[in-house]
Amino acid sequence: MTSSSRPPLELDRYLARHGFAPHPGNTGWLDRDTGQQIIRVLQEPGEETLLICLTPRSVCLYEAVFSPGTPDAVIIAALETALSPPPPQPGRRQAGQATGRRRTQEGKR
Repeated sequence: MTSSSRPPLELDRYLARHGFAPHPGNTGWLDRDTGQQIIRVLQEPGEETLLICLTPRSVCLYEAVFSPGTPDAVIIAALETALSPPPPQPGRRQAGQATGRRRTQEGKR
């Protein structure tokens, strides 16, 4: 498959469908605020594509760098992972979450 037979701008369409918008301070960045993190994408034709995840206060949580020619599907898979809700933290129970233990009226199992 040559690059000319690949659907053009697959990553751009994905970003638009998932609410990524130009950052007001730098329109080369596309941002999406999930409420828990800001996912930033910087892509330039022929250059590395950057995926940066930031806290709401713009502290970098992690960064991924994709070489020129990386298939859009690989970058999209990384974006889908970044957009997925984080797993529950160990030691923290969510409201209504069962512990897996049941006690009798006497307090014994």
